Amino acid sequence: MATDVTVKGTRVLIVDDASAVRSLLHNVLDAEGYTIVGQLASGAALLDTIVKTRPDVVCLDYQLPGENGLELLKQVHAAHPDVSVVMITGNQDHGLEDVAADAGAQGFIVKPFSLAKLVQDLAQVVRARQMLAHIRNAPASATEEAPHATAVIADDSATMRMLLTNILQSANIKVVGTAADGKQAVTMVNAQRPNLVCLDWDMPVMNGLDALRFIRASQPKAHIVMITGRADREAIVAANQSGAKGYILKPFHPERVITTLAKILA
Repeated sequence: MATDVTVKGTRVLIVDDASAVRSLLHNVLDAEGYTIVGQLASGAALLDTIVKTRPDVVCLDYQLPGENGLELLKQVHAAHPDVSVVMITGNQDHGLEDVAADAGAQGFIVKPFSLAKLVQDLAQVVRARQMLAHIRNAPASATEEAPHATAVIADDSATMRMLLTNILQSANIKVVGTAADGKQAVTMVNAQRPNLVCLDWDMPVMNGLDALRFIRASQPKAHIVMITGRADREAIVAANQSGAKGYILKPFHPERVITTLAKILA
């Protein structure tokens, strides 16, 4: 496990219909120092259990009997945005990981999984939580530096907009506006004329790729970065050809986001 991550005391709720998987997760995570606050064999009582047990992380099986894991993910994400959800599945469809990331999953573990990768992936989620908590709790500087860039963020998830705003502000990038769809993004960018535009790929009204093309036409000097769970070659080529300068992959890892944006704005 990464030496700069302290997982001890991180509260975990395990949701999986297979008792063997629940037992394995419990034993491995308990040995690593996590606090297991509960186990569920279905998602029926998931939201109530989150209220009662106050987990930091939910390990959520995608294929629960009679229930849709993605819908449960969306419900948790909407009701408890500070809870990190790690999806666990035996489904080998790579597109599912993209959809889960866009729906707010902070991690994705495919069965059968190695114990080492399980520990590593969960530690990464905890690391991201710790960085964001530090960003949010950091006191304002008495002599704040002038921002070295301005940005507009467009994502249909309010939680994703909030997380990315916190990350950008920690890098001394001033967020001058946020949008929930591509059409709003185009209007806001034309009004604010930011240095940086972060566009979610999948948005209502107008998707990120179409918004990218409109913004490049009206604001050619803006550095446009796509936010996506997709890493396929077709998507990358389409965005590059339309003028994207880079990508922020979901789930967000603050250090990677900051490093990516620093290179783009250099």
